Amino acid sequence: MRKDIENINDYLTRGHNLTRNIKDIANQKMPPRRFKGKDLSDVTGVTLSRIYMAEKEGRLPAPDVDEVTRRRLGCTMQQVLNIQDYFGTSPGRSVNDDPVVLSFTNFKGGCWKTTTSWYAGSYLASCGYRVLFVDLDPQASLTLNCGILPDFETSHETSLGPFILEEEGYKESLVSNVIHDTYVPNLKIIPSSLQLAGVEYSLSNAISHSRESHENISKRLHWFHRVRDCLSEVKYDFDIIIVDGTPTLGLLPLNIIFASHAVIVPVPTEITDFASTLAFCDLYKEQAEVLYDFFGEKLESPDMLFLPTRFSPSEKNATLGSEFVLDQIRKTFGTSCMQSVIKKHESVVSNLSLMRRTVFDINPGDGNVSREARKKAIANFETVFDEILERVVFPKWSSKKEQLEVQGIY
Repeated sequence: MRKDIENINDYLTRGHNLTRNIKDIANQKMPPRRFKGKDLSDVTGVTLSRIYMAEKEGRLPAPDVDEVTRRRLGCTMQQVLNIQDYFGTSPGRSVNDDPVVLSFTNFKGGCWKTTTSWYAGSYLASCGYRVLFVDLDPQASLTLNCGILPDFETSHETSLGPFILEEEGYKESLVSNVIHDTYVPNLKIIPSSLQLAGVEYSLSNAISHSRESHENISKRLHWFHRVRDCLSEVKYDFDIIIVDGTPTLGLLPLNIIFASHAVIVPVPTEITDFASTLAFCDLYKEQAEVLYDFFGEKLESPDMLFLPTRFSPSEKNATLGSEFVLDQIRKTFGTSCMQSVIKKHESVVSNLSLMRRTVFDINPGDGNVSREARKKAIANFETVFDEILERVVFPKWSSKKEQLEVQGIY
């Protein structure tokens, strides 16, 4: 037994050293994305001629140029944000609108829950939205993807865990203290750690104690709104909050659901994943019925959308099963099923995950990803996340809702 423990300790030491080295390599070899030409005009909502004129007149800082050729290098994300701010073209909510909380969840791993969360936040940040990730999965994959090493650079005390459990010294008003920067200036994260696994047990104990003490409904309901109440202290610093939780349906995932305006359920187009999603819905229905019978309308349920993922559309790669399952997903969930689907981009996602980046973070040709593969992946993910904006986010914002109504979308 002692030998086994020593071996495992050696494995951990070598593995963690490798992870740290990969992080250092990513930070050194992955230059920030530069927006040029049409990309710059599209993301800022301003013509290039107006940007260049503002730079020439000193209303905007001079552009970055190559030291040898003196050609423009393009704008970093921070420079894009500065341009949007100067011209008043930032895409985010107005001061009269509330931030929108999204969560991506399902019953099992491997459905691209965390990957979809990560890519959604990366895309939204690349558009200029102020985005906050909240990682509540003890596996902390989203935390790692953002360049933060779980349990080395994070702990229970730097996660949302102690705030959820109302531990001494962790008032909700201090939640902003555990918000960390990422490699994108307008994308922040509350990281996770392995110790978050104990939050589920502690929440269960708190609810049991509340029941045994015959506390009133409001005090019992309090424990189902801990995530919502914690985020209420920081949400107005952001436009969109994305929460990633465990692939289960315990008390912490229920907290995440009740904190969300919308829950997006990724459903891979494979028959086992489809069956698992039905099981997830069945369990959620059972728990929701019990909670509704007790709390009534005091417990609000969010919108729920089902997002087909990992679909192989090409004739070369498509399978009868994939096409069949996609059709069943759409028939089963009807209008709650998203029209757009996430296609398989295995090589793109895998190559960039190693460097802790998404397709929205890199320049053409970087990250061992071909220009064509990057272009196709961006087009696909943009379509998916734009649909989420139109169906879930914009209707919550009065100014954006009016635009959708004019366009006949909402």
